[in-house]
Amino acid sequence: MVWVFDAYGTLWDVGCIEAAVAQARVPDSNRFLSLWRQKQLEYAFLRTLTGHYAPFSLVTRDALQYTLETVGVTLTANQEAALLDAWFHPQAFGDAKELLASLKGEGRWILSNGDPAMLDAGVDATGLRGCLEGYVSVDQVQRYKPHPETYRLAVAVAQASPEEVVFVSSNAWDVAGAARFGFRTVWVNRTGAALDRLGVEPWRVVPSLAAVKDRGCR
Repeated sequence: MVWVFDAYGTLWDVGCIEAAVAQARVPDSNRFLSLWRQKQLEYAFLRTLTGHYAPFSLVTRDALQYTLETVGVTLTANQEAALLDAWFHPQAFGDAKELLASLKGEGRWILSNGDPAMLDAGVDATGLRGCLEGYVSVDQVQRYKPHPETYRLAVAVAQASPEEVVFVSSNAWDVAGAARFGFRTVWVNRTGAALDRLGVEPWRVVPSLAAVKDRGCR
């Protein structure tokens, strides 16, 4: 069995982004963060649909600039740089390292929309480099998840068939894409959110990474 994990929001806590926004004293920070993340994903999806790829760091920058304009906030160049740099310094969720350690010998990979520089910095910042066989960026195919080609990257690098892969993500759309590709999927639903209606359901739903191996979860 091979385990493939999403990074941001799944293994990696992006609370550092919240801290950077707070330090920049952005008004209504919750709305700001929500819109920034929304546009970050929308731009990634639209670039895949239109065939005009750009690295995730640039997509993140464009989404930030849209958000600043929309909410009417002006930041200095240094403040904007600090917000973008925060994406390179995530923290691991408290149960991430223990889970990965328990899977030693089974194959542990990250598949992320993050570009190579972001992922390389992230595995060091989170201290998870030694707990993984490796990490893969969709930059290799210049398409973003949930495009099928991105999941094909995982089976290629892990040298496994789709049926041998368990894919773990906190994003329901990512889980849906992976399930359509043929992976067994685990949705880490920390907030108890409703499942997106995409015509496919996860193999299992868990409330945390610590419960990923708990057979009692749905």
